[in-house]
Amino acid sequence: MKKLFLLLSVGIIIFSSCQKTEIKPATVSTSSQDDATVVKTRSNILVSHPWMYQGFYFHYVDKQHKGDPEYVRGASNNDINLDETRFTFRSNGTFVELDGGYRYPGTWNFTDNTATVMVMHYSWGDDDCTFVNFNSNHLNFTQPMGYNSLSFTELIPAQ
Repeated sequence: MKKLFLLLSVGIIIFSSCQKTEIKPATVSTSSQDDATVVKTRSNILVSHPWMYQGFYFHYVDKQHKGDPEYVRGASNNDINLDETRFTFRSNGTFVELDGGYRYPGTWNFTDNTATVMVMHYSWGDDDCTFVNFNSNHLNFTQPMGYNSLSFTELIPAQ
């Protein structure tokens, strides 16, 4: 009898302590129209003009800590020379990289409808570019480098 009374008491306490609350899920206002606009806008910026290097860094941390400079336009102590390297993206999903007299063609695409990651497909492999800053004057992105590091690329409109 004591066990029955104890079980009944515990059941009443548990049942009475439960409260029903009205929790409404957050509404996310993303429509396919908005997504299509983002992709179209970023595509238009990408193909609007050729791009050239402003800087290239190893071991990116964040926007304030770009990493170890390998190339900075106008610097005299660059480890690599990217002065003449140009990227031209086309609206048909192709691009060409001109680098030191060499021509590297490929294709490009955004990986999702937010256009925050772009893949550049070369004949030898792919470059995954995660955008940090994307507007008509700056095309800044990170790329995986080695096992646990990122490179950081700053492109500006070519002159």
